[in-house]
Amino acid sequence: MAKLRVLIASHSELATDHLTRCLADHREFLVTTRLLNNGHADPLHGIGEAPDLLLLHHDTGRPELQYLADHSQRGQVPLVVCGPDDEPDGMRLAMQAGARDYLPGSAPESDLVSCLVRIQEETFRNGTSRTGRLIAVMNGKGGSGASFLATNLAHGLVVDAKKQVTLVDLDLQFGGLCRYLDISPDIGLLQALEAAKQMDDVSVDAYTCEHSSGLRLLAAPSTHITQPDEIPIDELDALLKVLLANNDYLVVDAPNRLNTVTDFFLERADQIILVVQQSLPNIQDAARMLQLLTGELAIPKTRVRVVVNRFTKNSLLELGDIRKALRQDDLITIPNQYKLAAESINSGIPVADISKSALLTKGIRELQAVFEARAEEPAQNFLARALPNILRS
Repeated sequence: MAKLRVLIASHSELATDHLTRCLADHREFLVTTRLLNNGHADPLHGIGEAPDLLLLHHDTGRPELQYLADHSQRGQVPLVVCGPDDEPDGMRLAMQAGARDYLPGSAPESDLVSCLVRIQEETFRNGTSRTGRLIAVMNGKGGSGASFLATNLAHGLVVDAKKQVTLVDLDLQFGGLCRYLDISPDIGLLQALEAAKQMDDVSVDAYTCEHSSGLRLLAAPSTHITQPDEIPIDELDALLKVLLANNDYLVVDAPNRLNTVTDFFLERADQIILVVQQSLPNIQDAARMLQLLTGELAIPKTRVRVVVNRFTKNSLLELGDIRKALRQDDLITIPNQYKLAAESINSGIPVADISKSALLTKGIRELQAVFEARAEEPAQNFLARALPNILRS
């Protein structure tokens, strides 16, 4: 995901430094600062390129918040206000100015970060005119079962949730999702990329194969080697926009090799499923992958879910050990039914079509339920919490 360009504006150098330090460890934000000493009430006066978000530190009696309220920045640069505790007038002005939140000085740093992450995600979604949700599934260590889970998750979202779903195979060297669905594609990802800039809602389906369930597959090439750096980012971007505009869900099977193509989808994913197994080497590799995702790619931790595949209760490596090693409290488990999974893969039949009552099928449905249909309710911000008290004052 693109970095959120945050402008911190304040009359106080101490406040500016404090807010900058709060965001210093969060690489998803590109922070600049401005001391408001130029005599203008407009905190954006003279700014050449508007930021993605204005973080205004408000002091009682200063004119900037009144200016923004009078000139209504609503619908323009998103605004977050940091100000004194228990100041009804400041909160009223913040609402009139269209602020996304009012954070009192006593608020913890985590409230500020959560607020900015939420705005970053909203900004990105609005900027790409996307309607569908992007789910990326990848192995923490090769062979953990990400392709199997991606295929069966996508199939379940179509069959059970009645959603429009396209499954995308990003393995440019060994693309094999077609075998999980017993499909023989004649066309796929590379041809779709070549036509992406001219693609419309009608022509997009010509580059996918349809499974009997209604699930569509955008297959990866399997006849020749394609290097990720050979694929232009603008073609990827154009293709993603069309796919998201024509699907409720886009499920991407991403190899656990980070490269320009994989990074592109991971950075833009609404949710990343990191698939692990109960072995020490597997968990060690998964820990490294989590570090790369949240560090190098600056993906918020809230967008990464860890799934323990082939889970058994009698393993020497227990769930508590995995939680501690990966620093992940909310793990999802998929039961180990090796014979059923092998039958599904070898026959090209989704596991739910073989046995609807199997524990493996139920586990995949529980994973599916995490993503079904409901957009999460946005966290109630301070303005909403404080509104009754403001109106009574």
